[in-house]
Amino acid sequence: MDSTQTPKPGRKTGKTALTRGDSPPEVRPRTYINRNLIQRGTGVRGTRGHQSGGYRDNRRRNNVPHRLSRELDERVVELQALFDVSRTLNSSLQLKNILDTLLLTPMGKMMIGKGIVLLARGERRFIVETLKGIPRTHIGQELEIDLAQPKTQFLPELENEPWAQLLMKLGLRLIVPIFSNNRCLGLMVYSNKSSEQNYGSNDLEYLNSLANLAATAVENALIFQQLNDVNRRLDKKNQELNTLFEISKEINSTLEGEKIVNVLAYALMGELMVQRCMIFAAENGELDLYVNKGFRSEELSVFEDENFRKRLKQISQPVLTSKLVEDDLRTTFQNHGVKLLVPMLSQNAVRGLVLLGEKLTKAEFLDDDLEFSSTLCNAAMISIENARLFKETLEKQKLEEELAIAREIQQRLLPKEAPQLGDFELAAINIPTRQVGGDYYDYFPLDENRYLISIADVAGKGVPAALMMSNLQATLHAMMTADVPLEAIVSRINNFVHRNSTLDKFITAFFAIFDRQNGTIVSINAGHNPPYLFHADGSFETLSEGGLLMGMFPNAPYKSESRQLREGDWLVMYTDGVNEAMNINDEEFGEKRLEELIRAGRDTSAAGMIEAISNAVKQHTEGAPQSDDITLVVLRCNCK
Repeated sequence: MDSTQTPKPGRKTGKTALTRGDSPPEVRPRTYINRNLIQRGTGVRGTRGHQSGGYRDNRRRNNVPHRLSRELDERVVELQALFDVSRTLNSSLQLKNILDTLLLTPMGKMMIGKGIVLLARGERRFIVETLKGIPRTHIGQELEIDLAQPKTQFLPELENEPWAQLLMKLGLRLIVPIFSNNRCLGLMVYSNKSSEQNYGSNDLEYLNSLANLAATAVENALIFQQLNDVNRRLDKKNQELNTLFEISKEINSTLEGEKIVNVLAYALMGELMVQRCMIFAAENGELDLYVNKGFRSEELSVFEDENFRKRLKQISQPVLTSKLVEDDLRTTFQNHGVKLLVPMLSQNAVRGLVLLGEKLTKAEFLDDDLEFSSTLCNAAMISIENARLFKETLEKQKLEEELAIAREIQQRLLPKEAPQLGDFELAAINIPTRQVGGDYYDYFPLDENRYLISIADVAGKGVPAALMMSNLQATLHAMMTADVPLEAIVSRINNFVHRNSTLDKFITAFFAIFDRQNGTIVSINAGHNPPYLFHADGSFETLSEGGLLMGMFPNAPYKSESRQLREGDWLVMYTDGVNEAMNINDEEFGEKRLEELIRAGRDTSAAGMIEAISNAVKQHTEGAPQSDDITLVVLRCNCK
């Protein structure tokens, strides 16, 4: 059909018919009347005036379902909002994000001006974690809140509680607890609404619902935070262990004490981020300054005081100077910028002390810092002790080598073997308590028939006594001649010892000139143990005539005595290491035992007598250390 053709009369004409590419005609929605809402007998079209009043009554009656429908719609919207908030809360494990959402959502919905969220961090201990409308200085503030059964309530109802008064001063009025598994995780605290409207039941119900929905998210975030904290601590511990391992390798690679303390100082300063460090270490029982990094010389005077250092040795645990009990110590350290004290322990004894200044970051030292520094210092102290022991071992080894040489020299000063005296037997033994000692014996010929026999005991032990013994031996050999009386020789030796020794050094000695031709002895006892002269019948006498011990007074007089030896006589000379030998019960060997041994061994040889006495002393002192040098000289008469 041609589009220009005139339509037929009487037919309603619409728009021009659609062609390809034209838009479809607009379709208007048709309005339908809900006939269920219209009473029977009424209609829209053709209604009269008397029917309009009934319709208005129907509209008023229909307002109730409209209001219920509106409230239902609002509740659906509110539930949808809670669902959206819950989804937001549970989509994160970051505690701060969750708490901020929990705080700000109701504040924006209800036009609340101030609010805070507190989390429980222990029994009755709550800490401000996030806030809005309140100075941020309150973040981290700790409150002690005692709520037997936490519930949503207004703070004026708790106005007698100090914590409630504090929150009310901040302008807060309402608390809403956050519960999970019957445990209070925290509190939401809000001020009044900005519109000055009171909280309605719907508002309180919304806040409680929000708190309940957020409880699981908060608990999960707390667990996640704890896991992160544990992981961080583990990472830090692992790093510290690696650091300790590396530093320990370095300090154990040397046996130089000074290098060890320097490595310790730089390690502590690097790990703890401090610029000032001072290390004291014990030397001969006293703390001496080994390292000073960053402290001025004028600041060291207070640490040089001996009494002050003794007080430092009483610090046995790492401690912050701010926590020291003694006021004067705390003030002294803080005035000099010392923040941390770390003792260096060895076998539970304080062998050193480390003083550390403030951190570069101005941060406080944490418990982990104290533990790390204590572990490192103790490890370094072990290395220092090892270095000291190694040094002492070397010195001891060197000293032992020197003493061995001295022992060899000293033994060479003693007679190698007893002379052959015909009808007489001579034997001797020397057992020093150390490698070298102060006991001395000697015998040497003065002429063809006469011999000098001597025994001596130098006061003291070890090297000093050995040196005096060597001097005595040299002097005796130099002065002893057959032409000079024995009294004069002993007097000269006394004067020599007096001139060349101190007051605490002296010598006890017994000198005898033995004539093998006629069997006589002439002796002088210079303060020594009186030798025994035993006879064949078992009786004995002691030879005590002489004078004072040598070296005490100059020009001291000495007197000799003579004896004729007969068949079966024994002359037994000994030092106090024999009769004063102590057993484990602190009992001395004593003269009585010695006398019985001599009497019982009269039929043996001189060497046999020496062996019997020395074995008896050894048996008596079994289990106890030898307290003194042991020396014996025995002369037996076999003449007819």
